[in-house]
Amino acid sequence: MWWCEEAHMTDTDAHTGTGTSLPARSGSAATGAAAGAGQEPVAYRETTRADYAATYTEALDVVPVNQETVVLSGRCPRCGCACTYLHVRRAYRRPSHRAEGIPVICTCETAHPGRPDDETGCGAYWNVRLEQT
Repeated sequence: MWWCEEAHMTDTDAHTGTGTSLPARSGSAATGAAAGAGQEPVAYRETTRADYAATYTEALDVVPVNQETVVLSGRCPRCGCACTYLHVRRAYRRPSHRAEGIPVICTCETAHPGRPDDETGCGAYWNVRLEQT
């Protein structure tokens, strides 16, 4: 059985490299979400916030594919769009650990303004801890 929880992270903007530690915000609504009818999608920006992981894991489905692979399916905490992330636990030989921190990125197909042609998602990223019990 697999379960997932938030991992601590600071707010960071990938373009400036600056980061600040902020307290987690309550609620599950994504900031600037495009999920609501009639709203424009948020602009593409590689960024993270301290509360992204907690928001993402509130309604996350973790689906095992096999012993080494799981699919994380939920909503992006920045844009609010559905996103699916495939995590392969061991792509190369390394010591086995029960719990591991993994980076997750928004993989939605929404056309976010300013997104490079070779990218998907809104640019948001966060870390979660995945554990096999």
